[in-house]
Amino acid sequence: MQDTTLFETILGITTPWHVARVELKTHEKRVDLWLEHEPTRWPCPECGELLAGFDHAEERTWRHLDTCQFQTHVHAEIPRLQCPTHGVKPRVPWAEPRSRFTLLMERLLIDLIRQCSTVKGACQIAGVSWDEAWGVMSRAVARGQARKEARRSPTSASMRRHSGRAIAITPSSVTWRARR
Repeated sequence: MQDTTLFETILGITTPWHVARVELKTHEKRVDLWLEHEPTRWPCPECGELLAGFDHAEERTWRHLDTCQFQTHVHAEIPRLQCPTHGVKPRVPWAEPRSRFTLLMERLLIDLIRQCSTVKGACQIAGVSWDEAWGVMSRAVARGQARKEARRSPTSASMRRHSGRAIAITPSSVTWRARR
């Protein structure tokens, strides 16, 4: 197995993306991966309309989970799309917009922060700064709030609180539930 194929498998990279180059810097304890893509049409992240990329944003770098004792960094030029409805929307499947970490690295950081007694301790284990950890926590909270909003039922918006009881108003009935 070639090193590019190995890292494509580890990262979960799928077509049209592929690992074009791997560079191991043993003296820095670092692995750098450069991703490229085949010519294709990209879905708008908002509406899903397939669009041709009109250019690429500058090369970005994301910190990924360590490979053994080596920090792993992913590099790629993100194709930019011009959606007639939503404007320019660059996005990659392995990271959140404006994040400097892959989704898997963010997940590890959140798990470390939850398990350690301090954020500083989690930062020392992961080798990241407090500011970087704060950014990861902020994005995790935003994702959680978005999921919570998405799960809300149409009736929950019409809940009214009155004297220890909640009234759920639906088109077909009125239901009383004791507040917990």
